[in-house]
Amino acid sequence: MSVELKAVSFSVDDEKFAIDINHIDTVIEYQKTTKIPESSDFIEGIVNFRDGVIPIINLRVKFNYPQFEDKLKAKVLVVKIEDKKYGLMVDEVKEVMTITQEQIEEAPEVGGTKANYITGIIKTKDSMIFLIDVEKILTEEEKIEIEKAIK
Repeated sequence: MSVELKAVSFSVDDEKFAIDINHIDTVIEYQKTTKIPESSDFIEGIVNFRDGVIPIINLRVKFNYPQFEDKLKAKVLVVKIEDKKYGLMVDEVKEVMTITQEQIEEAPEVGGTKANYITGIIKTKDSMIFLIDVEKILTEEEKIEIEKAIK
């Protein structure tokens, strides 16, 4: 019997990505952030969310894509990484997909390195989608930087 995974697919620039639905809290509209002084470029800032604040990670910057033309059209995937919530700023949230293990291929190494947050490539009839391990999007150093900045 094949193992199935439910994932939410989204786009960053023209590329498609997916994250296991178990890591996703909700999807919200982008709202203007409060910039954290001297933070890394990919940290868009912080926003109020429910009973606290969450940092917003700009995946266009993090993944080395061109900056958003209009940030107000962006969507934010609120994800759980370890015991904390983060907002991942993306172009568009596409759909909830059901993926079988057979559809996932190992991510190739590019230039001798492998983006360790890409755990595989999902092949569909008309596209390839990068499967992301949300726990590995941020390095330990980046998590520490964000935690210090929002305290």
